[in-house]
Amino acid sequence: MTDLTAMTPARRSIVGRLVAKDLYLYRWLITGALVGGVLSLVLSHFSEGDNVSTGPNVGILLFMTTIIAFGIFVAMFGILKERQDKSQLFVLSLPVSPAHYFAAKTWAALLAFLVPWVVLTVGVVALTALSGQPQGPIPFFVVMMTFFLGNFCLLLALVVNTKSELAAIAGVLITNVSVTLFLVQVGRLPGVAEHRLGAAAVWSPAILTVLGVELALILLSLGLAFYLPSRKKDLV
Repeated sequence: MTDLTAMTPARRSIVGRLVAKDLYLYRWLITGALVGGVLSLVLSHFSEGDNVSTGPNVGILLFMTTIIAFGIFVAMFGILKERQDKSQLFVLSLPVSPAHYFAAKTWAALLAFLVPWVVLTVGVVALTALSGQPQGPIPFFVVMMTFFLGNFCLLLALVVNTKSELAAIAGVLITNVSVTLFLVQVGRLPGVAEHRLGAAAVWSPAILTVLGVELALILLSLGLAFYLPSRKKDLV
């Protein structure tokens, strides 16, 4: 993994500006994800069907679609398309290595995704806990959001290490198909299903195990996203 602390202050400043540049370019995507997520949650309270724990009504479907689509746009257009267009070659005029460039791209994409992800996750959990509503859905919601983060990190690791559009599309399809399969299977697990409509949030061993696996996937994906590009000697 690229060690930013080992760089000179000048190089750290340039890498920081590269990250800031990408975050600026992501600003409308971030805003759109936040607005879309909030509106979807509001809609979920007026849609027919149950809440997030029992299977998604129109609002929850839109919420899930917003998060997933946002991650795809960040990865595909923020990283892959730039490599395909070779618009990143301007970095050759800067006193930074290809490894530092890829680290900046990865950090920017990760931070861009985390902004709406953290706001929406913490917001839903806090509002549910403070509103007096049943809190049984909270663990399942956290598992769902963590899975979305893991999916994004896996896609990020893929696009930062390849410029193949076919491979990226395959990654998008696989991660998207896995969402429904994952949520259905986890929702049926003993220790999960019986507590999803409960009054209290129950962090059962099954829920904690799933979260542990998800966190391992996130760490592995980020490790690949940072480490493999750090060995590159060029930008292509």
